[in-house]
Amino acid sequence: RGASVRLESHSFDATGANFNSEELTLSSDSAHTSVSSSRASSQRDDGDDEPRRSIEREIGTQTSLNANAVPVGGLASGSVSPFGSPRADGNGKGLPSHFEDLGLSGAEERERALIEERVRDSRSGSQTSSSGGDSEEFYVNNPTPQIIPPPVETGAVGEKHVIVMVGLPARGKTHMARRLARYLAFFHGARTKVFNVGEYRRKNLSNKQCNSDFFDHNVEKNKQLRASFAKMAMDDMIQFLFEDRAQQQIIKVESMENMSLNAMGAGMGGASNGDNGGNGAMGGPHGQSLRSRSDFYQQKGVDSGKVAFFDATNTTKARRKWICSQLEGLPLKIIFIESICTDEATIEKNIWDAKVTLPDYEHLKKKRDKAYADFKQRIANYEKVYQKVDEDNLSWVKLINNGQKVVINRIHGFLPMKMVQFLTNIHAFPHSFYLSRHGQSEYNKFLKIGGDSGLTELGEQYALDLAKFAEEQICTCEETGKPRTARLWTSSLVRTVQTARHIPHPMIKDPSTGRKEWIQMDHRIYRNLDELYAGVCDGMTYEEIEQMYPDDFKRRNEDKFNYRYPRGESYLDILSRLDPLVMEMESYREPLLIVGHQAVLRLIYGYFTGKRREDCPRLSIPLNTVIKLTPRTYDCEEERIGLSNIISQDDGQREPPSH
Repeated sequence: RGASVRLESHSFDATGANFNSEELTLSSDSAHTSVSSSRASSQRDDGDDEPRRSIEREIGTQTSLNANAVPVGGLASGSVSPFGSPRADGNGKGLPSHFEDLGLSGAEERERALIEERVRDSRSGSQTSSSGGDSEEFYVNNPTPQIIPPPVETGAVGEKHVIVMVGLPARGKTHMARRLARYLAFFHGARTKVFNVGEYRRKNLSNKQCNSDFFDHNVEKNKQLRASFAKMAMDDMIQFLFEDRAQQQIIKVESMENMSLNAMGAGMGGASNGDNGGNGAMGGPHGQSLRSRSDFYQQKGVDSGKVAFFDATNTTKARRKWICSQLEGLPLKIIFIESICTDEATIEKNIWDAKVTLPDYEHLKKKRDKAYADFKQRIANYEKVYQKVDEDNLSWVKLINNGQKVVINRIHGFLPMKMVQFLTNIHAFPHSFYLSRHGQSEYNKFLKIGGDSGLTELGEQYALDLAKFAEEQICTCEETGKPRTARLWTSSLVRTVQTARHIPHPMIKDPSTGRKEWIQMDHRIYRNLDELYAGVCDGMTYEEIEQMYPDDFKRRNEDKFNYRYPRGESYLDILSRLDPLVMEMESYREPLLIVGHQAVLRLIYGYFTGKRREDCPRLSIPLNTVIKLTPRTYDCEEERIGLSNIISQDDGQREPPSH
C-alpha cells in the first residue's frame, strides 16, 4: 500500500497506422485511480492534435476509457490488443512479435495459450471502437499476467513457530492448543499440528501402567521413560516443520556439503564434532554438530506458515531448557503458553468432564471415582516439581483463570499477536451455537442469487416457527426449565432481519449480577454476516451466469473457495470479515443464535466442526433447519432440528445450490 505503479499501454487502429501511448498511474491507496493520457506520436489525417482527457475509473479486469465497453474473456470484442507490433501467425492473424519468444513451459505455457486465444478473439472483430474521438478502448500491455488466485495456504511467509504448552494437568492446555491450531489453520492458512506427548505414552504403554505412580518424579526409571516419549514427539515435530520435498532436496545438498567440509577439516587436523574445542554433538540428524544441524534445516524461503504445538506439562525449567536446546539454531520462533488456574471449581469440573474419560482410564470405565482419585494424585505429583514460567529471555504468554488476566513477555509479530488475541477470548466452558438460514426469500423463489429481497409467505411462516423454537429451546435451560440468558445475531440484509423479528426480547436477570438488566435475545446486526457478494452476477440465476459468463461459471465450479465473482467476493474474502466475529463467539458462555446466509454459515459451521476450509463451499446448510453446535476439546457435537416440515427445504436453486 502506498506504492504507485506506472504502466504504458500501446494501441493501434485497424490499419496499425495511428499509434497512441498511454501512461497509467495505478495507486493502491484507493479503490479508484486516475488515468492521465497524452498523445505521443502522429496526428490524425485532418491534422488536428486532440489531447486525451484525464478521467477516473474503477480498477477492474480491463482498463477502458469507453463506459460501454463489454469485456470478453478479459478483452473487449472487436478491439485490437496492444501487445506490441502485430505479426501474422499461421492463420494470418496478428500476434505480438515478442510474445512467441518468451520461452515459457508448463503452467506458463497454458497461460500463454490462453492469452494467445484472447488476442486472436480480440482481433477477429472490427476496428477499435471510438466515440467522437474522445472515447476509446485500450488495454494494459500485460502479456504475462500474474496467476490468480493466490496460493491457498498463506500464513506468515518464511516463518515457523513452535508453541510450547506449560501448566499442571487439568488446566486446559490441550483445549487451548487444539482450538488455537484450528483457528490459525482456518483463518490464516497456517499448516498446524499438535504433538501431544501423552499420546506417545499411550502408544507405548498400557493403560494400567499409566497410573499416578508413573508420574512420580522420584522414580528415575519412569522419569527416563517420560523423557523418551518427549523426545519422540520432538523428533516428529521437527520432521513436520521441515518435511517439504523442496526443503528436503536443499537439506540433502547442504548435508553433503557439510559432510565434505567436515571431512576436509578432519584431514587438516581441525576439531571434530566430538572435540571439546567447539560445539558438542547434539544428537541431531546424521550426528551433526549444532552448527551443521542449523545448516541442515535452513529454510531457504521454500516454505511458509507452519505452527507446531508441543503439548505436555513442561513444568520444570530443566524441561523448558531442554526444549530450547533441541530447537536451537533452527529457523523458527518459540513461544511458551502457560495456563494457570486457581479456581478449584473449574479444575474439578475439568477433571470430571474431560480427564476421567481419557483412554488412560478405559479399564476404570465403571469406576469413575477411582479414576478421579488417581488423576488428583497425578496432579499432586506434578505440583511437587512445578516451576512457573518467569524466564525473561524467553517469549511467553501467561493465561490466568481462563484469560481473566494475561501477561506477555517478548511477543512480537503479526501471527504471535493474533495468537494472544485469540487466547484471551477462549475458555473451556461448554457453550452452544445455533445456526439458521433466513426463511425463503423472493429471490430464492425466482432462482436468483444475492440481492436484498424480503421473505415469501413460506419464509414468514418459518420466521414464526423460529421465534417459537428460540423461546422454548434456546432461551430455556434444559436442566431447570427456567429462562437463561441468550444472544441473537443477524446480518444487515432484509431477509435475515425479517426472519428474526418475531423473537421476543424480555428483560431477565443477569446471572453475573443478579439484577434484572439482561435483554433477552438482544438483536445485534452485523454487516460482517452479510451474504457473499456476487458482484456483476448479483440478482442473476445460475443459468444466466452460465450463459453470460461461461468461463467464470466453469472456474467457479472448479474452485468455489478461491473463485471471486467479477467485482464481487470469494469465500476467502468472507474469512477476513468473519475473523473478529469468531473471536467474539469463542468468548461467549451464553447460547447464541445466528440467522444468516448459506455461504457465511458454511464457513462458521466448517470452522467449529473441523472441516477443511476448501471443502466448506460444498457443505449442506438447508433452509428451515436449525443446526446446534457444541464445540468440545476433541470434537464438536452437532444436532439438526428441522422446523416447518410442511415447507420444502429446497431453496429454489439447483446445484450449485447457492453461493
